[in-house]
Amino acid sequence: MAYELTQRCEKLRAEAVDIREMSEKVSPQWAYWTRYGRSLLDQNCQHSNDVICAAGIASVIKNAPAIIGEEELIVGYNFGINEFFESGLDQDGIKDSMRKAGFDEDQIDWYLDDTVPVAKYQHLAIERVLTEKEKQLEAELAITNSDPHRSITANHSVIGYEQIVKYGFAGMLEKVNQYAAANGECSFYEALRMVCEAGCEYGSKYAQEAEKIGREDIAAVCRQVPANGARNFREAVQALWFAHIVNTWEDTINANSVGRLDQILYPYYIKDIEDGVLTKQEAFEIICCLWLKLYRDYDVQQSCVGGRNADGSSAVNELSYMMLEATEKLGFVRCMSVRFDQNTDKNFLLRALEVVGKVQKGIPFFFNDDVMIPALVSAGIPYEDACNYTQIGCVETVIPGKANPHAVNSRTNMLKALEYALANGKSLHNPDWCPGMETGDPAAFTFEELLDALKKQIAYLIRETIDLAVDYMPWSNYGDPKPVKSLLTEGCVEKGLDFNNGGALYDYYQLMLVGIPNLADSLAAIKKFVYDDKRYTLQEVIDQLCNNWEDEVMRTYFQKRAPKFGNDVEWVDQLAFDLTDFACDCIAEESRRVGYSFHAQPFTFLWMIDHGRLCGASADGRRDGEILAYSVSPMQGRDSEGLTALLNSISRMPTKKTPGTTSAIVEVDPLLFNDKYLPYLVDMLYAAGAKGLCNVQFNTVSVDTLIDAQKHPEKHRNLAVRVSGFSQKFNLLSRELQDHIIARTKHAQM
Repeated sequence: MAYELTQRCEKLRAEAVDIREMSEKVSPQWAYWTRYGRSLLDQNCQHSNDVICAAGIASVIKNAPAIIGEEELIVGYNFGINEFFESGLDQDGIKDSMRKAGFDEDQIDWYLDDTVPVAKYQHLAIERVLTEKEKQLEAELAITNSDPHRSITANHSVIGYEQIVKYGFAGMLEKVNQYAAANGECSFYEALRMVCEAGCEYGSKYAQEAEKIGREDIAAVCRQVPANGARNFREAVQALWFAHIVNTWEDTINANSVGRLDQILYPYYIKDIEDGVLTKQEAFEIICCLWLKLYRDYDVQQSCVGGRNADGSSAVNELSYMMLEATEKLGFVRCMSVRFDQNTDKNFLLRALEVVGKVQKGIPFFFNDDVMIPALVSAGIPYEDACNYTQIGCVETVIPGKANPHAVNSRTNMLKALEYALANGKSLHNPDWCPGMETGDPAAFTFEELLDALKKQIAYLIRETIDLAVDYMPWSNYGDPKPVKSLLTEGCVEKGLDFNNGGALYDYYQLMLVGIPNLADSLAAIKKFVYDDKRYTLQEVIDQLCNNWEDEVMRTYFQKRAPKFGNDVEWVDQLAFDLTDFACDCIAEESRRVGYSFHAQPFTFLWMIDHGRLCGASADGRRDGEILAYSVSPMQGRDSEGLTALLNSISRMPTKKTPGTTSAIVEVDPLLFNDKYLPYLVDMLYAAGAKGLCNVQFNTVSVDTLIDAQKHPEKHRNLAVRVSGFSQKFNLLSRELQDHIIARTKHAQM
């Protein structure tokens, strides 16, 4: 069935694009009401961090204004915390911003008065003193861990939204009281009660505002949710949206995602359809209204459609198609992923690829259940729950409502391991440093000895990365409670433990592996020109790396004449496989040693720029400081054999050992997304999936359009591209990122 945007949605869409104008008016609400809530706590008591946090969140829920836009069906404005705090305003600027938000002068003066007693968090000092080697490894980004002074789980979650949809905050309050009685009263349960009680009041103020403006339809919905469980489709969508707002008020909008909406909402949809109280067009309009609420310029509030059920049947339903349709019809950035396997109906995958071609913003993107589910099972997730996986933000993997994934927790730069192996532990970027292991003089290495030295460096870097992550964990556990996530993540209420203190049923950490394509390309070039052709010695290669490729002729051989990853050269791809496989085994071994579960995640986000900036020259022809490859995508400009060859190379990675997701972005000429070629693209996706493809994201904007957009941004205000696991308007990217995207090869032929 084809759907059309209603006039209501056309109007709301235009308003959504100007969301920053609204944000400017209401962003201070969070800051003010958080401080107000914390001021209400008994100042003579030493309150725990979870109570202090909950008091602030509850105050925001109770006091933030009920904003209902003209013609809205789904209500609730989600102002961004960071939009206020990161604005760099001086005191006069803060006053002006708060006036726009509706605060009077007495309220503003109270907010800025530092003498007002406000309950403050108790901070845990980290006593960890870094060794000189650790300082150097971190300074070079050979190993990276989340800043210990902020949460290592901040704003990356998918909570159990279906719990609020089904039971409401009142039902969750009953659950809290039940477990508090069984386990014993404590501050944790006190904090959760605060959130539940405030949540029960949330809809009523919207109901009152709706009555004032004559919107009885909204008032009726908000009198029911989110205090109580939803009875129909519109109430279900409204309850979910209210819960999402509350979740993001806890730790910002950024990457908190909403998960498998087609599965959560389908029971309410199909009941209303069968009862004759809802038409499919009305349901489509409601979905569009939710999509418009979720819209952001930087859009990583991920939703997911499709996939398989635990019994092996397809989970695709009418809402799966309807949500694809809403994405296409709205035509702007709205982050969405599609799950598929070998049994997925080809019509569904065809429809998803049609949307990619028509929207031309890199959405939706694709995850292969035949790889992801076994990968999660190998990491200790039971099969039934693994079948319910979804994505956070960009491509990070989570079991919704049951896991704390500690997403993008830490990173290991694999290319640095080769740098250290070729310099006997020294840095080529900082020659006076020796952050690596001493693995011997490389000049006389055989290729096998070089690989052995490289593996020792990889194992060493992974151990250092994980040790530092473990040392930083206590601060996050103690200093950054998450009462909302605790309420809506299985295990927390039952154990009486916070989301950030091991409460979640599945508590694991994701370790990102950086520079894999560059590593494979470097080794391939060394193998060919040093060991196979014997054109150069390894010492000559090392000398060139130390001198940042002074010999242009030699650099041409290593950069352009050596076989490269991404071109279906099996022995080169095998190098990438073997070293990634080895790294995954190291991560598993270190997880057992430290007693925490770390998941391998070959994903770079935007950090391939930062890591490249601190990497010395490499044997793939890179110069010191140049960008690295994105995730497991070939280094830009190096895949020359077409789309099939590229997918074959990526599919050879050890994807069933990388539960954090093996991410790749592929540039495809938009001319291929037409009726003639789309069936071939579907077949290619299935074939790649059967070979082991994990995740693929398509960019479909022509290189000529990108170049023109760089020169004339005013002509391409709404042009969006797939950047690094997320879609973004092209003119909002840095020049460096724009150049990176333009440089990636376009595949014009099948």
